[in-house]
Amino acid sequence: MPPPTSQFPPSHLLLLLVFLCGAASVAGQDAGVDPLLAVNPNKFEIDNLGFRYSPEDGSFIERPLTKEPHTAQTGGQFGVYEGFPALITTSDISSSPLEDNYLRSANPDGSGAGTRNWKKMQHGSQSFTRRNGHATSVFKCPAIANLPEGTECLWLVGGRSEEYQAFDLEFTRRNADVFYSSTGDEWWQVDILKGNYDDGIGNFDASFPGKRPVAPWYSRFGHSLDAIDMGPRSMSEGKDAMVLLGGYSPEPSNDVWITTDGVTWAFDGYAPWVARGWHSTAIFKGELYVIGGAPLTNDIWVGNLTVKDNSIYNITHHTAYDLTMVWKQNVKYMDADIPFSPRSGHCLLTQLRRNTYNTTDDLSTTDRMFLIGGFGSWPSDDPKYDGERSRNDVYFTEDGKNWTKMKPPCTDSTCQQRKMSMDWAARAWHGCATFHDPNDRSLDINDAAKWEYDIDDGNGDEILHPKMYIMGGGYIGTKRNHVIRKMEGYVDTWWSRDGMNWQQVNLKDSAGAALYTTQEWAETAVEGVDINIGKWGFTIETFKRSEDMNGDGVISDEPLSFDVAGNKASTTTTVAETGETITTVKTTALFWRSIKNKTESAVPSLFFIAGDTVDAGGLVNDVFVSKPGLLCEKNGITCNGQGVCGPGTLGCICTSRQWLGEYCERLNEDYYAAGWFLKVGRVNGVVVISAVLWFIM
Repeated sequence: MPPPTSQFPPSHLLLLLVFLCGAASVAGQDAGVDPLLAVNPNKFEIDNLGFRYSPEDGSFIERPLTKEPHTAQTGGQFGVYEGFPALITTSDISSSPLEDNYLRSANPDGSGAGTRNWKKMQHGSQSFTRRNGHATSVFKCPAIANLPEGTECLWLVGGRSEEYQAFDLEFTRRNADVFYSSTGDEWWQVDILKGNYDDGIGNFDASFPGKRPVAPWYSRFGHSLDAIDMGPRSMSEGKDAMVLLGGYSPEPSNDVWITTDGVTWAFDGYAPWVARGWHSTAIFKGELYVIGGAPLTNDIWVGNLTVKDNSIYNITHHTAYDLTMVWKQNVKYMDADIPFSPRSGHCLLTQLRRNTYNTTDDLSTTDRMFLIGGFGSWPSDDPKYDGERSRNDVYFTEDGKNWTKMKPPCTDSTCQQRKMSMDWAARAWHGCATFHDPNDRSLDINDAAKWEYDIDDGNGDEILHPKMYIMGGGYIGTKRNHVIRKMEGYVDTWWSRDGMNWQQVNLKDSAGAALYTTQEWAETAVEGVDINIGKWGFTIETFKRSEDMNGDGVISDEPLSFDVAGNKASTTTTVAETGETITTVKTTALFWRSIKNKTESAVPSLFFIAGDTVDAGGLVNDVFVSKPGLLCEKNGITCNGQGVCGPGTLGCICTSRQWLGEYCERLNEDYYAAGWFLKVGRVNGVVVISAVLWFIM
């Protein structure tokens, strides 16, 4: 029996071999060709990764567009990238001059090093004593500081400290002192205080020859301090005055004090609202809101700064004695329409929200005020009474009078069910702040979030409102069938854009003396050992810090524009003659983003000021300033593991074209769509050519 013969002639077998080789070649080519470039090399000239492409001879070789060279520091953190400074990886940051700005030790779960979230200020020769229950604000620096006119300072007044002997020889823990700082590091006490030192309203007998470091108002804690202006009538660029309200001195108080320079404090009488402490205040639509406080209340009062009727007032120059606060009640105590329980130790913050992505037409915005958490309770005889305890509820208003309780987040995309409560634990005496662009309250501070506006073309899932941060605080009060009488402190930080959906920033691991968190503000020295421990009774302020963003070793006061690359394609060489190590980023580096008009001496930051610690920690006077990592971290992971954290407020720079988004957390659908198009297109081409030749032959 003759052997079987092939069903196909040799020519057809050859075509089959060509087809298989072609398909294999397509697969191999896809591994080396960027599908985005191959499909449309001009489409992604600029996206949120900062890509810029210039195809050459059809080979799709990537390179940045021509720019003027920029002198950069070499070695360590920054290398040379086509004349631009290049941010490498965290491993390259080690031992560099800027290591302290970025690098954090490895996480205990083995997820590797991350970018620093907070840095502890070292304090100079001057500082305030350890305390909690103090009040802080941002206001112009005093003339005695000899700083350029218009320079702003952090201000701190009063608070509860360790016991000391006061000017009247009495031992007390309450303070009547005033401090300011232009950096948040070194704090100077105002020791030539002036004002109404009158019997019956304050420290009338705190009179000393020469210097007077004791304020005219009674020493206190749990009070508030707000910088406010007179609205359209004001001619000054900054706020017109600071207003101090209430607090424990030692009983709850309702006295009002006004200062226009931080030195002279004028008594403005007693407010019509019930005396209180641990209340919360916020400037909302130009007015000063006072909400809640202890003894527990949920009434709402609104104050406006104006000129006294009998004052001879100069619109360009005024003193504290010319001004007064005018009050009105927005909501009465236990009003039937108020949804939140009487409370103290809560947070108030405001958020200016864009109503649309469209920025080409007139920009429409909505201002909201949020009330977050606190120690609250309905009266014991009220049907709604559910114990006296810390809360994790959120309420918002758009007019200051009508409030809505924010529903907990949904459990699925259809929102058929919701969680029982907010994702963060119930807390009181915590800190909060809205971190927005200093030039536009409706924009987030994170540049990576602004890139999202550009790439989504207004079709994103949500408008990226400025983030609202909450952190720290603790739990106290009833908890199921028992009562927590000693504060349980927290070491976490959360943010939200809508008040309903909250994202945890930090990683938390272990407990007790072994507790670890990526929020460095929790670091406290206890008996000479640095541990992480919860804090409460601190304050949070939005201020500025300095940072050498371009790595040239100089802090510039002038706006800078430069480019930062975020890729790992680097080589390191050592100069034999000098031993100098030079890191050079390859010219094929792809991932970079522009920094435009940034001032290194005024990087917007959050400041975490003093407070009390739980357990054995005690009072502290530490000041922590936020660092780039706060804008890049989710659950302790930097940029989803798919990018690096840029300097300043740049945010995440993704190191793979497959990932997009503020945190490099969103798959780039165009990347995969382009890859599928290329693969299918090339395979189809091979199939068609092979089929035609098959039938011809």
